[in-house]
Amino acid sequence: MRVLSFLGAVGIGVFAGTWLRELRRMRLAAVQPININEASKQEMVRRLRLDPELAERIVEHRPYPSKIDLLGRMVVSEEIYNSIKSRITHKAS
Repeated sequence: MRVLSFLGAVGIGVFAGTWLRELRRMRLAAVQPININEASKQEMVRRLRLDPELAERIVEHRPYPSKIDLLGRMVVSEEIYNSIKSRITHKAS
């Protein structure tokens, strides 16, 4: 009985450790800025929580020499730009 209890505790520990590691990986991915010159439409929808049509407009107007060009080219509204500007980057590869 002690062996089974020990194995159960080890199993729960392994499961919890794996779950916590995956949670940390997901949080780090969400914190890293997304490159508007390289990201796919699906990635923008998922990570920036944009609607698909807006993500498509961003992709169509590439490349962007700076983030503010999203406003200058009237691709997004000022409200949307202010909500995503800290989560995007424009660096060319």
